[in-house]
Amino acid sequence: MPRQGNRSDQSLWIQQAGLLTAIPFVLLVGPILGYYLGSALDRHWAHAPWGMLIGIILGLLSSARVTIQLIQQARNSNDRDG
Repeated sequence: MPRQGNRSDQSLWIQQAGLLTAIPFVLLVGPILGYYLGSALDRHWAHAPWGMLIGIILGLLSSARVTIQLIQQARNSNDRDG
């Protein structure tokens, strides 16, 4: 928890809260976007449900990658200032 008098501690806390709050949204957007893009490919090439499944899997993988990057960024900012 940030100390009231130290502005850098408070800004660090707000920055980390913002980074960590973004994680659930990242985990939702990737698979949803993969679903819609994969479904569009299925309609275009008539290979249902493979495009949708591959899109969801790629969306999950990219979401996991971004989540790991966000966690590392939050950890690095804490180590740098802590």
